[in-house]
Amino acid sequence: MTSSIRVSLGERSYSIVTAPSYAALPAQLARLGMPAWACVVSHQALLDRFGPELLGPLRRAGWQADTITVPESERSKSYAMAERIMRQLARRALMREPLLLAFGGGVIGDLTGFVAAVFRRGVPYVQLPTTLLAQVDSAIGGKVGVDLPFAKNFVGAFHQPRLVVNHVGVLRSLPLRQRRSGLGEIVKYGVMADPELFRYLETHVRGCVAGHPTALRVMVPRCCRIKARVVSQDERETRGIRTGLNFGHTLGHALETATGYRRFTHGEAIAVGMVAASRMSVEMGLMPASDAARVTALLRALGLPTSARGVSWSAVSRALRFDKKFLEGRMRWVLCRGIGRVVVRHDVPPALIERVGRACVA
Repeated sequence: MTSSIRVSLGERSYSIVTAPSYAALPAQLARLGMPAWACVVSHQALLDRFGPELLGPLRRAGWQADTITVPESERSKSYAMAERIMRQLARRALMREPLLLAFGGGVIGDLTGFVAAVFRRGVPYVQLPTTLLAQVDSAIGGKVGVDLPFAKNFVGAFHQPRLVVNHVGVLRSLPLRQRRSGLGEIVKYGVMADPELFRYLETHVRGCVAGHPTALRVMVPRCCRIKARVVSQDERETRGIRTGLNFGHTLGHALETATGYRRFTHGEAIAVGMVAASRMSVEMGLMPASDAARVTALLRALGLPTSARGVSWSAVSRALRFDKKFLEGRMRWVLCRGIGRVVVRHDVPPALIERVGRACVA
C-alpha cells in the first residue's frame, strides 16, 4: 500500500511517500521533471543489500544511475567528505545537472542534502531514508549540513528535497540498536505533540522495539504528519514553531559532540536529553512530576539510556556553548508542559542546567 503526506511550502512543496518498494520511483521522478542522470550517495553495505532493488527500476526506465559511497560513521558528516563527493560529481557531471539520491540514514541524508545545497549553488535531491530515525525525522524538512569537531550540525543550509520515499521494507534489516535509536525520535514526537502516540508506545513496547509492521504503520505516518505540519508552518525556524522539534536535542547534541560522535547514536543521546529537559521542566513548575516519570519509564522500557555515565560534564558544558539555539547570548531550551505540549524558554537558570546536567551526565 502506498500513501502520501504533503509538505506545503509553495513552489518548494513535496510529498513524503510511503511505499512497499522503489518500483514507482522512476515514474515519480519523471513527473517531477528530474534530471536524467542520478547519483546515489550511500554506504557500500547498503548498496550491496538493496542496491539492485533501487538501481534496477531506474536503469530499466532509462535513467543513468551512478553511485558514490561513504563510510558508515557520523564522522562522515564532515567538510572533507562533502568536498570528496563534490570532486567526484564535478568530474562526472561535465555539462550535466545531477540529481542526488540520498540512500541511507541521517548521516547520508544530511551530507547529501548539504552537497546538493552548495554544488553549483544548488541541485535537486531526493531522500530515500533507510533507517527508522531518518524516515520519521531527519529526511523531512530540508535541514542539511555537516558537523564540526566541536559542534554538531553547525554548518548547513535549508534545502528542501524534491521527494521523500519511505520504503518500509528496508527497516526489517535494521539492527536492534538502530531501531531503538529511531524510537528515541518517536518518543520525542509523542512528548511534543501527540499524547495518543505516546500512549501507543507505552502499551506496545514489544512490537515497537521489534519493528513489527503494525507498529511501523502507526509510528511512521504519525511522525511524518507532525513533521510535515510543523515544517509547513515554520520552514526556517523563524516563528518558534519548528524549535519545538528540538525537545531533548540541546543536551543530546552536546553529548554527541563531547564523545566525538562515537559512543552514542543520535536517538540514544536525545533520550538522555529528554530526561534532562523533563527534569528541568518539573523544577521550573511546568511539567507534572508524574509525566516526567512516564517519559523516563518509557525510554527505559524501549531500551534507551536515561543517563550517560563516564562522560565529562565539562566537555558537555563546553559543547553546549556552540548550540545553535543560543539567541543574543541566551540559550533556548525546549521544555515540556506535559505529555503533548512543549514550550521554548530562554530563562532556564544556569545553576539548574548544571545541576540537572550533572545528574544525567557523570
